[in-house]
Amino acid sequence: MTSRVGRLWIRRTGPAYDVMFAPTGNGECHIATAAGLRAFLWEATISAARIDEALDALRTDTEHEIRNVVLTLERMSKLGL
Repeated sequence: MTSRVGRLWIRRTGPAYDVMFAPTGNGECHIATAAGLRAFLWEATISAARIDEALDALRTDTEHEIRNVVLTLERMSKLGL
């Protein structure tokens, strides 16, 4: 199964979030809430510790990256990335 290594780039836009996978993702997901972002990241196989780190950072910063993310092409498609 083909996988891609990259980073998830998250931007906080008020109460909502935009998520993009780089360098090979073609989509950007809009997520309405922090709970939705948590569920999305969990579906992207991000560990609970890294999810907590991202959500904590996004409380004060408008952008955050989760580096060294490995996603299969199937999972990227499922997530809309």
